[in-house]
Amino acid sequence: MTNLIEIQKLETAKVHQFLCIALGCNTFIHPLIDELYSKDEWDYYEAFQKCEWKNKPLFSMYTTKSEEKIRQVAGIVAWSYQSKQFAQVDQLIKKGYKYVYQYMQQHINIDFEHFMRSFAKRQKKNIVKEIELIYQNIVLWYLCVRENKPFNQTNVAWKSFLEVLNTSINETEVQNSLFSKKVRDQHTKEIDELYKEFNIPKNQRFDSLGFLLEYLISSSIRKIYETTPGCPTKKAEEQVFQDSPAKYIGAIGGWLKTLKIHELDATEQVPLTKTDLDNIFLELLYAKKYNHITNEEQALFFITCLYMKCMSSHYEQTKQLYLDQSKQDYYLAMKLKESRIHEQEAMLIQRQREWHFSNEQKEREIEGLSKNLREAHSKIRQLEQQITNMEDYSDEVHALRNYIHLEEQNDSHFKSAPSMKTMTEYIQSKRLLIFGGAPIWQQKLKTLFPNIEFVDVTEVNRDISKIQRVDAVFINTKVFSHAFYKKIIKELSKTDTPLYYLNGQSNMEKITEEIYRWLTE
Repeated sequence: MTNLIEIQKLETAKVHQFLCIALGCNTFIHPLIDELYSKDEWDYYEAFQKCEWKNKPLFSMYTTKSEEKIRQVAGIVAWSYQSKQFAQVDQLIKKGYKYVYQYMQQHINIDFEHFMRSFAKRQKKNIVKEIELIYQNIVLWYLCVRENKPFNQTNVAWKSFLEVLNTSINETEVQNSLFSKKVRDQHTKEIDELYKEFNIPKNQRFDSLGFLLEYLISSSIRKIYETTPGCPTKKAEEQVFQDSPAKYIGAIGGWLKTLKIHELDATEQVPLTKTDLDNIFLELLYAKKYNHITNEEQALFFITCLYMKCMSSHYEQTKQLYLDQSKQDYYLAMKLKESRIHEQEAMLIQRQREWHFSNEQKEREIEGLSKNLREAHSKIRQLEQQITNMEDYSDEVHALRNYIHLEEQNDSHFKSAPSMKTMTEYIQSKRLLIFGGAPIWQQKLKTLFPNIEFVDVTEVNRDISKIQRVDAVFINTKVFSHAFYKKIIKELSKTDTPLYYLNGQSNMEKITEEIYRWLTE
């Protein structure tokens, strides 16, 4: 039973790896992968770092762009299984492998042979790419495993498909075994012969690929001098790149320059060990045996392998820098910032609690002070009302005092008054309102001063708000109503309009002087 469970776990891990490849290598859904990944980038990145597929060599065999997308999908898939949420994975499948998803929904029992025929039939192209068909099968297999849906595992189509996947998984192990120390030891004699053929000392230490290439060129030049003593240096240098194996170094190096790659820098940056050189010679032996590389072709093959070693090393280093180191450095920097943010948040929460506690105390103090303030405002309003009433009364008293004072003055008080014409013109320039007085008295005064408006004492209900719009208000003390007086005083309290009292003299000159004196006092 335990063995069965372990086998199931291995199969599940295998299908997950291939699902990541099928989704990551589908260029049609690359924009969607970027969109989904960017929403929770670091959650997916952490999930990938913790998943069991992280260090599997299967992903690293793909190009940089493909591996980047495979890793992103792997992070999404790993996160989906950790959180038991598969919406993102299903979204990628529905867009990138719509027919697979529909086929899965429409069939109870899955048969891969029937699926492949159905898929090929609906394609408008005459030829379906093998890799495309493999990716379709991978997604269907994943859905069957995840949904626990039965599928036919006995037909040839399924077995062939599984064999292709197993070959991919075992490819790295096969390559490692082909170039193991054990195999190299078994071919020591043939490898030593190749060292001799290329005039490379077996125990010579080459610290870089560039050093080895320089050695091969120098060795070829020495041969020319040995066979043709006295050969001019320039001619020897030309001949070495035309008639010796070094010609392939010149040809391939020239092509690298055309590709905008600095050949000397590229080769000098690649370390070369004895094991590396042994493996290249071992590969040459395999090529001669299985690919029928001839002795005439072996120099070209050898030099090509050296340059491919160069490009492969730089490519692998660049991939590591782009996919691992830069992201790891950025991730660690973000984690450090995140840790600091959490610390700051904790400090802020503590400060917030302290502030709330302090604020509650202050609010209670403020509430007590507010109550005292409300009571004080209430007392202030009462006092202000009393003051207002007193001010209204004082204005009235002041006007009466002035009136009495004026009455006590004799006629000499008016001897200095201006001419009648001057006083009349001045009074006519003012807006005046007179309350009270006999009708005849009002009529005489109105004839002289049409600008003055009169209000009879009987008009108690009349609107007298115009008090606020005149220059002065007069009350005739001879004919007046006490009730009306209270109304006038109340209205005057709303404005700064001055109030004066007239004694109601019938002599127009004296009443004119009296009004003038009040207005100019």
